[in-house]
Amino acid sequence: MELLTQPKNYDVCISISALVLMAVIVVIYSSEEYYHGKQSRIFGVLIAVGTLLNVMGLIHHLWINNEEVKNYITYDMNCLIVIVEKILTYLVGFFSIVYLMAIFRITPNKLWKKLLVIVPSVYTILVIMSGTFTDAICRFDYKGEIILAFPYNHTVNIGIIMYLIFASYLIAKYNKVLTSEKMVAISAYYILMLMGIGMRFFTKTGVVFEFGVAISLLLCVFTFQNPSHFVDRMSGVGTKNALNFAVYTNLIQRRMFTLMEIRVDKLSGTIGNEAVEAASSLLKQMADYLKKLCPEAGVFFPRDGFFALLIPDVKSSSDVIDKLADTIKTRFKEPFKLKDLDVTFDISTSAIGYPDDVKTIERFDEISNMMYKALSRESKYVLRVADLNLRYAEYDKKIGNLVRHAVDNGLLEVYYQPIYSPSTGKFSSCEALVRLKDTRAGYISPGVFMPIAERNGTVLGIDKFVLSSVCEMLATTKAVSYGLEYVEVNLSVVDCIQTNLAETILGIMKRYNIGPSRINLEITETWEKDVTSVIEQNISKLMSEGLTFSMDDFGMGYSNFSRLADMPVKIFKLDKSTIQAAFESETSYMIMYNMIKIIKGLGKEIVAEGVETGEQAKQIIRLGCDHIQGFFYARPMPLKQFLEFLQDHNYS
Repeated sequence: MELLTQPKNYDVCISISALVLMAVIVVIYSSEEYYHGKQSRIFGVLIAVGTLLNVMGLIHHLWINNEEVKNYITYDMNCLIVIVEKILTYLVGFFSIVYLMAIFRITPNKLWKKLLVIVPSVYTILVIMSGTFTDAICRFDYKGEIILAFPYNHTVNIGIIMYLIFASYLIAKYNKVLTSEKMVAISAYYILMLMGIGMRFFTKTGVVFEFGVAISLLLCVFTFQNPSHFVDRMSGVGTKNALNFAVYTNLIQRRMFTLMEIRVDKLSGTIGNEAVEAASSLLKQMADYLKKLCPEAGVFFPRDGFFALLIPDVKSSSDVIDKLADTIKTRFKEPFKLKDLDVTFDISTSAIGYPDDVKTIERFDEISNMMYKALSRESKYVLRVADLNLRYAEYDKKIGNLVRHAVDNGLLEVYYQPIYSPSTGKFSSCEALVRLKDTRAGYISPGVFMPIAERNGTVLGIDKFVLSSVCEMLATTKAVSYGLEYVEVNLSVVDCIQTNLAETILGIMKRYNIGPSRINLEITETWEKDVTSVIEQNISKLMSEGLTFSMDDFGMGYSNFSRLADMPVKIFKLDKSTIQAAFESETSYMIMYNMIKIIKGLGKEIVAEGVETGEQAKQIIRLGCDHIQGFFYARPMPLKQFLEFLQDHNYS
């Protein structure tokens, strides 16, 4: 114990700490399976070199600081240990740069490039090894430390300096493909290396460098070697993160490739209700087939129902892609095993290539999103970029930018459409609707910008703005005293899948001291087919707090009458198209009539949307609808006009 507590032995303590860290790294590395074969192998070599480096360093420090150790290790043996330690130090630099190149998929394709990486380390190792047979280049002091003769004492560090410069260049060049977490980790890795080298120069001891190596490798094992970022556990192939990383590095290096996406029709529905083991077995059958079919390609499972192949050195327009797609389609029509069942699938494919279709990361993201949306509609042939109408892509991008600008600069406004209650003859509720008027583009219809906002995520900001505006209106105006009982506020599916949705809504209402009876949340009928546990949890929590829900756009095509009683809603809003069709054909009228009858029989309320004439209003009232919304009664209007409307019509 005295060996560890004396200040002169702190080098020994640091060496032991470094070895403990290396042991932790070995355990973590050995317990995981890694997706990146070459990268993982090089990291394994780095761990071995780092561990041996710290072992040699510990033995050397023990020899210096403890006389008993000198009884077992002679001076010459210590000198040999120091030589091995110094060689391993420079090998850490060499394998660190090789590891970084493996991360970014860089393979030197010319002899001079390979020599540029290898020669500095070979030179340094030869200089250090010369100490075993001559004192002309290097000698040893009484501690066994190496003292290099001029100019070797300077030239041996040229390689390390070159490696650090090259590493800085690679990190700067590829920073776009790294997450902030990985950027911090890899930057810290080389900063620690640099600091360790500096400490070695000033203190004449390598213990700080050796400890820095252990810390650096620990950072990497939790970031670049973390399989959860790159391996889909269900299918055993690359995740979306792995695919994006592979695509971006190939784009930056200007390597020709084609990305083929394979949409497996009804795959998500097939495995959705199966046990994890059964679903995983099916996905691995498919993944193994794709890996065997195209061994030179990277195989990925980037999103539910989609596989992807990253095929090097092939153009997207090549016949190879068509033949590959045909082969895959033929195989997927043959049975796969799902427990005791034989299941088959239809597939559709798309192809994006560099350099023919995309040349930048930004353009790739844009085209890839368009392909994803279009792929579900195309199945006969391979969908290629040339098949897309890119004018729509540019239009989506333009509108998306306008929406972001509006959210960031307060260009949104909430309008209110009164809803009539026949039983009271009053307008006791309304629907909050968002409007966007850009200073340059003018008025943009919600039917245009809301679908784009849902795709790019800005709908979250829009819906938060609408709810805040409604709560502020209820808290600061006389709307309630004018007879307004509650306001209907729309929630998108994007909102519903946010794990913090309930907390966000309740937080906004609490800020304005608005009770739950004043807000009714609208979800679209398509919610039912997109339902997840997160959505169910959000709705359950909000209902437990007293909020109610409406089913908007009911009757548009997803109606499942057998599940009406199970839907967690108080009000069903009949879609405008259902109302209009009912007054155009007797069949449609009977459908609406029975729909109303079933809903009322379940004790639910009904809002009829899109009522535009007096005759429609009379018939809707006669059928027993509780609320009526439409241009016949009132159009959506800004807040000031809405308040005047309530005052005039509820108290006239």
